[in-house]
Amino acid sequence: MSEESKSPAKPERSVIRRLITNLLAILRTLIYLLGIAWASGAVYYDAPLPAESGVDRTLLAAGYALVVLLTLLALGSRLRRFLGWAVAMALVAVPWSLKKPVQHPDWQPAWKRSPSATIEGDLVTFHDFRNFDYDLQGGVTERWETRVMNLSQLKGLDFAHHALEHDLLAHPLLCFDFGDQGQVAFSVEVRYRKGQEFSPLRGLYKQYNLIYLAGDERDFLRERATVRKESVRLYRSTYPLERVREMFRETVAAMNTINETPQFYHTLTANCSTSYIKQAPPGKRPRFDHRIILNGLMESLLYEREVIATDGLPLEDLVRRATINEAAREAHEDPAFSARIREGRPGF
Repeated sequence: MSEESKSPAKPERSVIRRLITNLLAILRTLIYLLGIAWASGAVYYDAPLPAESGVDRTLLAAGYALVVLLTLLALGSRLRRFLGWAVAMALVAVPWSLKKPVQHPDWQPAWKRSPSATIEGDLVTFHDFRNFDYDLQGGVTERWETRVMNLSQLKGLDFAHHALEHDLLAHPLLCFDFGDQGQVAFSVEVRYRKGQEFSPLRGLYKQYNLIYLAGDERDFLRERATVRKESVRLYRSTYPLERVREMFRETVAAMNTINETPQFYHTLTANCSTSYIKQAPPGKRPRFDHRIILNGLMESLLYEREVIATDGLPLEDLVRRATINEAAREAHEDPAFSARIREGRPGF
């Protein structure tokens, strides 16, 4: 083959090399910028500054980002820039990783107590079991109880889907059906201190504690459906009873761990959905799907994986039929609340 026949391939290879080089440079820059953005947020939210210090956290975080960017621009070689970036990240990431959650004396009332449970043979004894009462005007009567349930009565699991303001986010609850003994609900939540409100951005940093709440289903569902007036749907799971019992024990174990060793909430990795997944043993965890994070879409995931009873309905009709708000309002004061909100629902 002549030299002339080979020459056209050289420009092509050169273009491909330049393209790859440029893409790698863009990727490096993106990684650097994302790292600086995260670290600046950690400086803003988690820098251990006394309240009386008077230091403006916004200026401190912006100053950190500016110094790091100017330093990277001043460093000559690619290796020096990487080492400079790595040192800047470590200065924030190392102390940040050592920050531990602490108990606070000023929890808001709904999260004032962290529940626990003991299992002895067939009996489960819950401590600090939440059973608040609500009137339709939003008045609350606080009740924390000790409640004993019989594991032999556990006969099913229901999923409650509490839709939030934005369609991409929701709050799932697990409702374990103990027959005549009633329903035990679990809710994984931010444990709010007085004055705190939720922010997904703050949730990426160590701003909130995580809590497993255990309580009477009437408490959790009435608060959401009739007091807050936010859409709540109820689905019957298709898990076999053996797996339901395993999930109950896993949830109790996770609750006890949180009670004994406080943990931070994290918007992506330790939230109201991912916590249920992480509590299961590795071989029994569901495959990851983006709808686990964007849990407002989780109903479609449960539907596709046949985890919930559908009675052959299309998803849109199932969601409509599973909505309990009207029934919850009508049964608000009824001791048979749990039975009435299930009447006529698919799977029940």
